[in-house]
Amino acid sequence: MGTTARGRRGRGTTAAPASNRRAGGGLGSLTTGQTLTMAALLVFLVLTLAMPLRTFAEQRAELAETRENIARMEERTRELQAEKERFSDPAYIKEQARIRLGLVEEGETPFRIIDPALGAVSGEDPVGEEAAPAKPWYEQLWDSVSLPPEEEKPANPARDEATRPDRLPTVPEPEPEPGPEAEPHVE
Repeated sequence: MGTTARGRRGRGTTAAPASNRRAGGGLGSLTTGQTLTMAALLVFLVLTLAMPLRTFAEQRAELAETRENIARMEERTRELQAEKERFSDPAYIKEQARIRLGLVEEGETPFRIIDPALGAVSGEDPVGEEAAPAKPWYEQLWDSVSLPPEEEKPANPARDEATRPDRLPTVPEPEPEPGPEAEPHVE
């Protein structure tokens, strides 16, 4: 029994310091070199993982944008299919020809109402009051004397070209027939 008691005592004395080491083992029990090594390792891991995580986040954003773009294109495709189906209907084609091209059916009388206020800029009087000059009067006077006048461009050059007197078709005037008044009197 004495040997066993001694063996137990021996184990008990050696076991206590080991458990004290484990219980006190934390960041406070690390030496300065071990702490610096752990900090360097932590910084290395953060830097190593930062680039892949950033790339992952960018790819997820691109994927979301691409999915949104695909959804928008599919919606546009559906709209174009619907428009294609509408244009297969003869009644719709006739309506669009009336609206877009101003076509009328035989026997109809077309009317076009032109509002003079449509051409006026907001805030302007459609009657046509003169705007304030951009230059002072003396610069305008000098420009009127020193600069040649600008050629006035016609409002509708194609119409003016088509209606020039030399371009209009002419009907020759008939020669006057000699009548009783035109003949000389013989006496």
